[in-house]
Amino acid sequence: MQFTTQRLDKVHRAMRREEIAALIATRRQDIQYLTGFQHRGMDVPIGCLITDSHQPQLILPETHELVTSRESMISKVRAFNEPTLDGWSRGRSTAFWERVTSILKELGFAGSMIGLQHDWLSVQEFERLKQSLPEAGFKDFSPSLWKLRQIKDAAEIDAIRRAVNIGEIGIRTALEIVTAGKSEEEASLEIEAAMRVAGAEKRGIRAAVLSGTQAHLPFAEPGASRISSDQFVSLDLTVSHSGYFGKVARTIHLGKPSNKQRKLFEYVVNAARLLEKRLKPDAQIKDVAEKTLKKLGRSYPSDTIVQPLGNSIGLDLYEPPYIVPELQQSLRSGMVLSIQPTGFAAGVGTVKIADVVLITEDGCENFTSLARETI
Repeated sequence: MQFTTQRLDKVHRAMRREEIAALIATRRQDIQYLTGFQHRGMDVPIGCLITDSHQPQLILPETHELVTSRESMISKVRAFNEPTLDGWSRGRSTAFWERVTSILKELGFAGSMIGLQHDWLSVQEFERLKQSLPEAGFKDFSPSLWKLRQIKDAAEIDAIRRAVNIGEIGIRTALEIVTAGKSEEEASLEIEAAMRVAGAEKRGIRAAVLSGTQAHLPFAEPGASRISSDQFVSLDLTVSHSGYFGKVARTIHLGKPSNKQRKLFEYVVNAARLLEKRLKPDAQIKDVAEKTLKKLGRSYPSDTIVQPLGNSIGLDLYEPPYIVPELQQSLRSGMVLSIQPTGFAAGVGTVKIADVVLITEDGCENFTSLARETI
């Protein structure tokens, strides 16, 4: 994925507003956002150091230094010798923090205000850093970084769009291969295989074919149970492309739905339509959620729709802001949102619809071309 220097310009401006001279990022997704380096390993101690006067410093083990030659980056690689065993945590070792400290001293920031990601830093690591840099000050930059990431640039939007396109291939595959009597697990694996062939990355790929009573739960997993022709079947797919996520979900019925089932299906499809209609720049998220739920009427109780109604999506599948009635925040052009109204009624079943939309100057653009009416 193409990396743009405009992204760093935004970070530098935010750092100046918060009077931070140097930023240490230790979260894998944020490192990709700041440097363009995409590392797919979960337990490798990597980080980056951002300052206004130097190019980003990418910090990673010597054993992984050659991997960076295949990446599109604008950073300077600063490798360190990673021991085989180092303390209780393999996440970020003593050697990693010694390298960070040495770079800060080398660049002249040992006594400066330093931004950290407190939500991605252990107490042990923080204490070690304070001891190594006794004259420095420290400030949590995590909220500011999340806010910056809410507005996607053209390269990010293109990666998410491609992930959604692969997800649509998964849905079309599901419509062909999901049949009564097949297990949820078997169908899910076939769909995942089709998405992998279409270009989905191993990280984050998930095809969840769910037909039981747990289908409305966000992290329900397909099991060995057989798909029935008298129940809803949720096709809940997530895909990543170049590190960015897309999510597509549809609901089908393999037999003749009852009147209650059809009514619930129409209720959720209408929720998705109403929600998409209200997504536009400067709209208050609180108003979007409240008015969508109010407009649905009284066909079902208000708690039939599972919260949240959606969320921002990008390098993480679930990013703030979340579309809930309690959130006082406005939408802005350039946000990419996963809208995912899910309806659950005991004895009737679960209906799940998910699309990805881009907030534009005129309203919103739906990346998903699939029809929502599938029964």
